[in-house]
Amino acid sequence: MWSNVISIDKGFRRETEFILGKLQNIRHLSYAVEESRDRVFIYIASVCEMQDEVEAQVRDILQTVFLVFMKLRFFLRYLHNMDLNHANCALISSLVHFDSEYEKGIVNRVLSETVDYAVDGLVNFRLRPLTENWEELAALAMRLISSGGRGDIYDIASFITGTDGAKNRIAVTHDALFNLTVRRPVEVIDLFDKPELNLISAIIRERPCEILLRGVSLSAPMNNTLRHIARVVVEQA
Repeated sequence: MWSNVISIDKGFRRETEFILGKLQNIRHLSYAVEESRDRVFIYIASVCEMQDEVEAQVRDILQTVFLVFMKLRFFLRYLHNMDLNHANCALISSLVHFDSEYEKGIVNRVLSETVDYAVDGLVNFRLRPLTENWEELAALAMRLISSGGRGDIYDIASFITGTDGAKNRIAVTHDALFNLTVRRPVEVIDLFDKPELNLISAIIRERPCEILLRGVSLSAPMNNTLRHIARVVVEQA
């Protein structure tokens, strides 16, 4: 039998809820949760025949934790004077999802060399090359904000994101997000307290060139933000 343990500080509530929610959907995986005063321990196990498949799914979950949840926490902490309105969420999301393919390679290598998964410990030590890159990116964003003024937030977000790779057509409905180009649903991860901000992050992660609104009613700030992200098409009912 294959087994391992995921541990994380209790302060990372959203991350823990995300991990547990994903683990329960993995076939052939058993898990149990134990808590100490400061940490949550998630013991995972599977039959040896399914180890490769199960382990790959667990690593995908942890990859999202590192490159979305933990990276978001880093930028929110670094940009501590930034209110979480729609425009600033677009900027922060562009930082979070910047260079994700390159970073996935680093995370996968570290996870393959790790005996167990101490999530916050890996971020603080083994993934230090990533956090150093994040520091440089955050410093660049702060310099651009300081020189350009608050009115240029969308321009800064677009500059960081770039236009290369913006090729996906995204459909937004009242209850779902869908990538029309590659024909798959898009997960909207619970990162913020406001649903529209979660939607902004999910859309930016897909690098859209066009956003199709299908019978969905959004706030004026949300509509304005989407028009700064990509071309918006409103589909008539």
